[in-house]
Amino acid sequence: MHSSGSDAKYSVLVVDDNESVREVLTIMLSRRGHRCESASNGIEAMQKVKQSNFDAIITDLQMPEMDGIVLMRELSHHFPDLPVMIMTGQPDDSVVESAMGAGAKEFVSKPFEISELMMRLHQMLHIRKPTVKQEA
Repeated sequence: MHSSGSDAKYSVLVVDDNESVREVLTIMLSRRGHRCESASNGIEAMQKVKQSNFDAIITDLQMPEMDGIVLMRELSHHFPDLPVMIMTGQPDDSVVESAMGAGAKEFVSKPFEISELMMRLHQMLHIRKPTVKQEA
């Protein structure tokens, strides 16, 4: 059994206007040893990204104030190396294409299994940095 990378701990920002989704994801990621913060919309997320270093962002697409597509465009512009995973309850092809075109590296449909989200998160992070040795 391979455990390469499963021991790595990451800093993740969870962005969703649904408080329950934020709480569940934050708890699940924290239980796996990751440092988590959350934001309720894209504006709050951008403020947090400017103040702290994150290894990844997991964001909903549909949110008030600033949606996931606009958030990804802003992140791609200001933080081009920061990987973003999109979550949505409306996973049609045009939504997926828009998200990937805006800079998403991964995509998961709601409702999702936490195991699927974790697998996609770790895949996305391993593509970004195969070995994590330094801390900010």
